[in-house]
Amino acid sequence: MKRKRNWIIVLLVVCTVLMAGCKKEMESTAVEEAFQDKEENLSEEEQEDVVQMEEEKEGGKEEVLPTPLSGLYPEMAVEKMEYVPLGENEKVVYITFDDGPCKTTPQLLEVLRKLHVKATFFVTAQYGSDEEIVAWLKQMKAEGHEIGVHSYSHRYNEIYSSVENYLKDFKKMDDLIVKATGEHARLFRFPGGSNTGYNASIREDIIKEMTSRGMVYYDWNAYNGDCDGFAKADMVKKAVKESSYRNKSIVLMHNIPKKDQVIEVMPQIVEQLRAKGYEFRALDGTVEPIQFIKSAEVVEEGQTTEANSTEN
Repeated sequence: MKRKRNWIIVLLVVCTVLMAGCKKEMESTAVEEAFQDKEENLSEEEQEDVVQMEEEKEGGKEEVLPTPLSGLYPEMAVEKMEYVPLGENEKVVYITFDDGPCKTTPQLLEVLRKLHVKATFFVTAQYGSDEEIVAWLKQMKAEGHEIGVHSYSHRYNEIYSSVENYLKDFKKMDDLIVKATGEHARLFRFPGGSNTGYNASIREDIIKEMTSRGMVYYDWNAYNGDCDGFAKADMVKKAVKESSYRNKSIVLMHNIPKKDQVIEVMPQIVEQLRAKGYEFRALDGTVEPIQFIKSAEVVEEGQTTEANSTEN
């Protein structure tokens, strides 16, 4: 009798579990059918949102990068960013340093940190081993500055001998940037500027190639005179004057050995420009670039600033 009662209890438990499972399945089916009915009545835009949500839930869409014209180094491409114009009353100076990093870079970064200034570094590998360069780039990134490619070797004759050689040199520098930051560079500056005579025969091809990779190049519209033998006081005067011509200035400076005066005058330049209402930002790809060769008619009329002829 006791054994029979135990079997009855077991059967009741099993039936209860089965009934609960059936109920849950029926509810799940009902919900799914209701969702499908609702989805059928969604607008096309709402259905696209649902699909996007499901894709994100499954791990998200795979990023689709631009396809380089040459087909070389396809991994060296970035998503093109949209330009964001300055506000009507905004006054911004973008300080850029070319040719570094070097042993004085940590000192420069310390000064910029104290001044609460973010800058953009167009870098090379001229002044240190690859390991040293990576360490300095990591410090730049940690301090919140932007990093773009200037070149690896800075040897004009080699870089500008062909598009293929330009890309080969560019990739060597970009590889160091990726190693330091985990990201490909999206900004670059031509050695010598976009209008240097060294790249005249291939500059259009290079621009098309790099644009196909989502990258943007920046020239400048102000200069501090650091590579022209300017004394410190004249360097400050020149940088402030040329940066004050307009509401948006991209200033060329250099971070290279034996140019410590550039670091020494930074506080004066920043203080005087702030007094004129300027703030300081780093280029990040959303800033519409200054590009010399887009203003050929101005160059022909001789109306460019002294900065335009400065090779760097």
